[in-house]
Amino acid sequence: MVNISRFTHSYDLGDAVALYHSLRMKPVYLSKDAFEGLQAWLASPFCDKIENAPERIYTEVQELAKFKILTRDENEDDRVLQFVRSKIPSPAVNVCYMILSEQCNLACKYCFLGNNDCAKRSNFLMENMSAETADKAINFFIRQIKASGLDVEENKPVLIFYGGEPMVNFEILEYAATRINELREKEQCIRNIEMSMVTNGLLLNEEKVRRLHELGVAIAISIDGFTEEANSMRVDVAGKPVFSRILEKLDMCKAMGVDVSLSVTLSEETIKNTKDILKLVDTYGVKAFGFNIMMSSDTFVLPQSYNEAAAQFIIDEFIELRERGIYEDRMMRKLKSFSKAQVYFSDCAATTGGQIVIAPNGQVGICHGCLHNKQYFVAHIDDDDFVAVKDKNFIEWSQLTPVNHEECMECPALGICGGGCPINAMHLKPGNTIHSIDERFCVHSKKTLEFFIRDLYRIIVSEQTSD
Repeated sequence: MVNISRFTHSYDLGDAVALYHSLRMKPVYLSKDAFEGLQAWLASPFCDKIENAPERIYTEVQELAKFKILTRDENEDDRVLQFVRSKIPSPAVNVCYMILSEQCNLACKYCFLGNNDCAKRSNFLMENMSAETADKAINFFIRQIKASGLDVEENKPVLIFYGGEPMVNFEILEYAATRINELREKEQCIRNIEMSMVTNGLLLNEEKVRRLHELGVAIAISIDGFTEEANSMRVDVAGKPVFSRILEKLDMCKAMGVDVSLSVTLSEETIKNTKDILKLVDTYGVKAFGFNIMMSSDTFVLPQSYNEAAAQFIIDEFIELRERGIYEDRMMRKLKSFSKAQVYFSDCAATTGGQIVIAPNGQVGICHGCLHNKQYFVAHIDDDDFVAVKDKNFIEWSQLTPVNHEECMECPALGICGGGCPINAMHLKPGNTIHSIDERFCVHSKKTLEFFIRDLYRIIVSEQTSD
């Protein structure tokens, strides 16, 4: 018998209905009349074969079967799921967070690393990374890339200078970036490496910006909007606001002609007004940025209403920004998956088993969100025999994709989600682990998928009308 797949979800579009298989990811749009005809056929005793569909919906039924929205037998859904799970990538290290210093000159109230919490902050290492450790860290990263067996020609490894605040240890940042550039020809696996730095910007000056530009280190500055209110959670260690000082640094970079990207954490104030971000983009000619949804912790808990509002804010900004030819990274990752109908297994390099984090003392971990307690820091750069892609912890993280979660099977956004943050999931409820669901991400993924489905229909109708 022909049935609706258990992975099929419907969306009422007013004059039409969209049917969407969460793992095949190709929406099929039916007129209301065709949808009613489909429902009547499926409820009849004559829906034994796809080929026996009534003439008036025959074409639609063939398309629905093609994208597995309709199943030909009771085992088809299981075969699709098994096939998708067989495509989950094996761990392959390609991203390195080099923590130049665990110390920070800010104490943002929402800091997921714990700089806003005295107990956690006291656990951070006081020592900054040394040149010797940086050398070993680079060599360790190169070994892990080679062990991953990635294509040298196609691969673009990523090295991110991070903290704490990486500019606290600018001397070693400069040293490490210089060393990477010297090794590009000798070590083919890092020939195409991209380097970037995430900073609060306060320690930047013209000389350092110029030097970073020369070294090919992209600069991402953290800011939460274009008003004092939106940035009220960004404070220094004395509790004083820093917004005006960050704007001075953006003005400096603009005057120097150096492009910077923005890392925008969506505070509860930020998401109240979409226009403020647009002003920020227009004022500084920003071409690239990413939104960060705030994370809960054991000392910072967000209301459920925030998740809904933040998810809608990201969509509203996407609509505005694409008119300017600017595309925010978080939405684009999902749009790429949707447009290519390719399952997006992970939204984080850590949950692909593709990321290493190297602390200032040489400890090696999976996620920088664990810096304060070094949970999941499982190796050291002096361990010449360590291979991340064979380590049980990296393998465990690489399987944290929604397609392995039974509780995600009924979600329409299963294919584009990629999962949220395991560390955030741990803090949402007592007893949670990295295998728990990051529920704030569920809202974002579902709302984003529905927007894509409706927006694609709008485009199709618009093109048909113009013809």
